[in-house]
Amino acid sequence: MKKSNIYIKRAVFKTLLILFLINGTVLQIHAQHKSRTILTGNVSDAKTGEPLIGVNILIKGTVYGTSTDENGKFKIDYLPAGTYDVEATMIGYKSQLKKGIRIRIGMVSRIEFKLQPTVLQLPALTITASKSRRLIKDTPATIDVISTKAIQSRSAMSLEEIIQNTAGIGINKGQIDLRGSTGFNWAAGSRVLLMVDGHPHISAETGGINWDSLPLEEVERIEIVKGAGSAIYGSNAMAGMINIITRDPSKNPETRIKLMWGFYDEPSYPQWRWTDRFLTYRLRELHKFDPISALSFGGIDLSHSRYIGSVGFLVTAGLKKSTGYTQNGQYIRWNITGKAKIPLPQSIKWTLSGKLTRNDRGDFLQWLSQSQPMKVPEEAIGDWVRSDKMNIHSTFKKAVNKNLAFTAKQNWYRIYWKNHFHDNKDYTIADRLGTELQADYFLGSNSLTFGTEITYHRAESMMYGNRHIYDFAIYVEDEVRFSPKWIMTLGTRYDHHTIKNISTDHQISPRIGLVFHPQEKSSIRLSAGHGFRAPSIAEVFANTTVSGFRVIPNLKLNKAERAWSFELGFRQSLALRVLPSKNFNPALMLDMALFYSRYRDMIDVDINLEEMAFQFKNLNKARNMGFEIRLTAAFFNRLLSTNIGYTYIDPINLETGKMLNYRSRHRFVSGAVLNIWRLTIGLDYRYASRIEEVVIYPSDERVPMHVVDGRIILDLQPVTISIEAKNLRNYNYTLRPRYLEPIRHFIITIRGKF
Repeated sequence: MKKSNIYIKRAVFKTLLILFLINGTVLQIHAQHKSRTILTGNVSDAKTGEPLIGVNILIKGTVYGTSTDENGKFKIDYLPAGTYDVEATMIGYKSQLKKGIRIRIGMVSRIEFKLQPTVLQLPALTITASKSRRLIKDTPATIDVISTKAIQSRSAMSLEEIIQNTAGIGINKGQIDLRGSTGFNWAAGSRVLLMVDGHPHISAETGGINWDSLPLEEVERIEIVKGAGSAIYGSNAMAGMINIITRDPSKNPETRIKLMWGFYDEPSYPQWRWTDRFLTYRLRELHKFDPISALSFGGIDLSHSRYIGSVGFLVTAGLKKSTGYTQNGQYIRWNITGKAKIPLPQSIKWTLSGKLTRNDRGDFLQWLSQSQPMKVPEEAIGDWVRSDKMNIHSTFKKAVNKNLAFTAKQNWYRIYWKNHFHDNKDYTIADRLGTELQADYFLGSNSLTFGTEITYHRAESMMYGNRHIYDFAIYVEDEVRFSPKWIMTLGTRYDHHTIKNISTDHQISPRIGLVFHPQEKSSIRLSAGHGFRAPSIAEVFANTTVSGFRVIPNLKLNKAERAWSFELGFRQSLALRVLPSKNFNPALMLDMALFYSRYRDMIDVDINLEEMAFQFKNLNKARNMGFEIRLTAAFFNRLLSTNIGYTYIDPINLETGKMLNYRSRHRFVSGAVLNIWRLTIGLDYRYASRIEEVVIYPSDERVPMHVVDGRIILDLQPVTISIEAKNLRNYNYTLRPRYLEPIRHFIITIRGKF
């Protein structure tokens, strides 16, 4: 064991050092010097003539591609001389293919696309499912894409509020439950890999997600891939991946500003009112309008983007503040985000980004009583947590020739937090350093992706001690096109995981997928894959006591949880002709999926009866099965659009025969958007059935979740104003033990772009 650990440590540090020092210089070794060629063009709406921003430009059968800027223009340098087919794709428009475009040395080739709008605004491409650009219809997995418009149409204080409107997804204290993959275990160990621009955004010590450090205002789109992704992404991707893709700097100088302010309504029952600072109570009973001292929240975000010479910059600063709706519910949070696009010699593209976050927040562990659910025990009043987060991402990309491209990534994610509790002063400093070298190779009908990845986790903590984890992996995946109708994906990944002085584990994760297109707008998909998740530092070493809750370490937790996952899916797009008039005829997209996962050594929190404390343990066997139906429809030339999604799961602990803890068997989401003149009216509904099994307080009353949100947006370009009401029914429910989820609240948002 010691020799193995020494060998792995040396290999990890040597590789990390080499890759960080060269920082992508390896790409230049393989580069071939060519005389410059340029392919340029512009893309516009065929009906209005307006330039289209963010259109994907693909050179078919090659590694080359780009997207249009805010003027609808694009440019690709150093494309080898030859004849190519060029395709333009964008959400809400029909793809267009230009064939036989000739590229000559020393000449500038120009093309123009005029895209026809479609009734349904469906995404065409994904870069998350296989770490390279793929058509969604050719991917053997269920994929959801949240567009820029959908993100900005909602007044959210954090990204989790956006993602929770997706079919099959629930979020409980920051943890993502994707199709029943995760319950509630105090934010330790995510089975869904969250990424920002393809870089993992998972904390080093807990293996969980910190939503407060994500750049909400700079998100271009969010890609959600459901199903085992360990074959290419490794640990934490056993249930799926979420990739948050941020926008690039704009060619023209651009400044954006967003102002938000909102307030909390009164609770449903007068006896729950723990303060007289509820705004509606003051208006009704005291006849005072005092928004400054009311229970409220708000924020400001300011960003500027421009190019200086050939280098693009994007800088964003934000401040968000809330009193909360409960005792200890307050927080104040600021963020600074930067992104630079830097061209290097030999047409190497370098993207450098970074984020800084500070969050001072109160801590609400559990309510005082069911009759006073908005108060904490008297001794806990004033408990708070400070957390600082820093994130640096670096990405080098180099197209060697039309068939081969390299990508080198480096990332560093540091977290510091400290409890300021009446009975706990724990702190942690944790670092996650990672580097990855990836190659993409196109050869005829094959699209090959392969690479290697190394990650180092370190934690210095009162709660965990001084701990170290080393991960090393190699992976390969091939997409084979047998014909336009049949596409097969084959891949596998080898992972080596070492917890210093505790354990070493190895894992091979294969994946196979098959897609069949019986017709142009139909697809049938089948996939099978092996997923795994290694235990985090927190799950193995956590040793603390907070408000009487004791958590003890489990040094025998040395097995990664593993699962075989299968999915069978069907996707169909339809354009119905119900009436002679083209204005009414609806367009539909139906997606259905059956899924099944069988787990071995699943990690979950349980009660150690001998110690009378909480502890993370390996369950022997568990399984989850179910189905999901999604329907998207649009009417009257996009004036009215709707979506619904229903997910049924049956997650069972095969040892006990009981349902896995903190899962809802049924989930339903729906939404409708009506566009009238400059007004947009939207309505969202989320339902989750009653949680059947819990770890603590099993006799507490538990109810289903019914949440309705509504919004009105007025577009007065370059300014938009929105008013949103969340939890319109003021419905009371809990998702985690003895914590009342947000009551009804209202938000006013003003956005400007100059």
